[in-house]
Amino acid sequence: MFPAHLNRTVRTGLLPVVFVLFVAGAGPIVIDAPRHATAAEPDVAAAETGRQTDEKPAVVEAAGQADLDAAIEQKLAARSLDDFERVVDLCRRALRKGLSKESQAFADSLLVGTLIDRAGMLVDVIFDGPKPNPEWPRMRTFAMRDLTEAVRRAPDLGTAHLMIARLQSLPGGNQKAAALAADKAIELLTPGQADRLQLAEAHLVRGNLAEDPAARAADYDKAVELAPAKADIRQTRGLFRLLQNEYGAAREDLQAAIEQEPEEVGLHEALGMAYLMDDGLEGEARLEEARKAFDKAIAIAPDAAGPLLQRARVLALQGEQPEAIADLDKAIEMAPQNAVPLVLRARIQQQAGNSEAAAADLAKVLAAQPDNPAALELRGLMAADAGNYAAAIRDFTTLAGRPQQDPLVFGQLGMLQLAAKRPRAAIVWFSKALELDESQFLSRRGRSDALISIGKHAEAVKDLEQARELKPDDSGVLNNLAWLLATSPDDDLRDGKRAIKLATKACEETEWKAAHIISTLAAGYAETGDFAKARELSQKAVAADGGTGGIDEQLKKEQQSYVAEKPWRERQEMAEAELPGLDAPAAEPEAATAGKELPATPAAPRRPFD
Repeated sequence: MFPAHLNRTVRTGLLPVVFVLFVAGAGPIVIDAPRHATAAEPDVAAAETGRQTDEKPAVVEAAGQADLDAAIEQKLAARSLDDFERVVDLCRRALRKGLSKESQAFADSLLVGTLIDRAGMLVDVIFDGPKPNPEWPRMRTFAMRDLTEAVRRAPDLGTAHLMIARLQSLPGGNQKAAALAADKAIELLTPGQADRLQLAEAHLVRGNLAEDPAARAADYDKAVELAPAKADIRQTRGLFRLLQNEYGAAREDLQAAIEQEPEEVGLHEALGMAYLMDDGLEGEARLEEARKAFDKAIAIAPDAAGPLLQRARVLALQGEQPEAIADLDKAIEMAPQNAVPLVLRARIQQQAGNSEAAAADLAKVLAAQPDNPAALELRGLMAADAGNYAAAIRDFTTLAGRPQQDPLVFGQLGMLQLAAKRPRAAIVWFSKALELDESQFLSRRGRSDALISIGKHAEAVKDLEQARELKPDDSGVLNNLAWLLATSPDDDLRDGKRAIKLATKACEETEWKAAHIISTLAAGYAETGDFAKARELSQKAVAADGGTGGIDEQLKKEQQSYVAEKPWRERQEMAEAELPGLDAPAAEPEAATAGKELPATPAAPRRPFD
């Protein structure tokens, strides 16, 4: 596309010489190269009247005309940057020496066109090469010098503003200047056939610079409208739609781009991702289509690690673990410094039960990149699976200390602390997660569990009520809220009728198979004074548990209470467990234990608050 070189039509032999300058953004400019009479030319006026004269013709040539003539000849033969430099120098020299009015206008146009040509050659090298030229920052500096002068001399050249926008949008450029230049290019370029592709490029650049997704989408849509068959434009919108989780629309753009560029490996890889990430498609069909796209990418570029990595993900999801690991082995051999395939291979090995192999891969990654987030997360999860909560908490604490604060990481830390029987530390991390994103269900639910375990029922009820707004049918939330309403020693919290309603729904959600939820319903009836129903349900809970749920003894104690026609009351006050391997208790609020005598051993939870 760039540069929009000057096309010339030259009528040689006799003066005048006519140049048609097709300066992009300005349209054709027809300029007669100015005549300059010399002693060798006859006096045309005298000849036409038949008047005889012995006078010699006057020389009217301006001082800079010879340099302008030389610039014209040089431009006709220009092929390189050095050739364009000579044209520019000759034009400047001609303008300095002085030209007639017509010649000056011509010299200005020739200078502007040459500046754009020269900048365009550099823009071509920067953007159109198979890989970035290491000298591109220096090239950008030279191109910007020419383009700045060009728009100063001819402010209405849309092509020049477009090139400025593209150059300034590169890393290290002036993003604000890029956006202004893109706006100017869109203002000056017209949707006619001549400017249509450049106008599409201008919208593409402005879309890339936009922070608002809606504004970006509007510019991409306009670019596609102007140039629907341009592969790079369809690819850009397709990738944007992919990031916006618009998978079907992304596939439409990517397939259109593939029709234009069938051997572009990146397009097939992106298409595979648009299938792989689309949970709205049927599982097996989705994976098969993704695999086909990655197969095609690998066929085009067998030495590229990226498609192998993505196909390995598909193979792992299809249960073909040996094949997935074989792809990852090749990807790692091609790019041994890339941590992603090593971490993915570790994850597959871990899922296959090969913990030692998984740990070895993670050790390689963390030896080279001690703060690699994916490796730290997987190592932490593996440690938690092995019951080594101290190691897991250390890894996730490292993740939580990164500048990019992640509520999911904070919530995971809360879960680890809760699993390690450190509810007060867990509350701190759950609270941090909710400060960043109050819609985090697991953190809301997790904090309520932690609050229940230390006897803070009123605060737990608040969290459970908000958790119900997020997931109204979650059986765990329904059960725990009903349990507090039925059994809390706090008189103002209890509500037996509502407890029955919530617990009944929880039993329905679990098909009346969860012993601890049935016992919650029994507690609700006991709270309302219906001990016969409470005993019946309590017996049903004992039968459902069958001694396998770990709460058989607790259920029998509740049953005895109902036989005595006494409602059940419960408040836990779990102590904070110490974890060997942690230097100090992790991030606990000072007020949590101040002035309190905590039990030496933690009380066992009444029921699994999973």
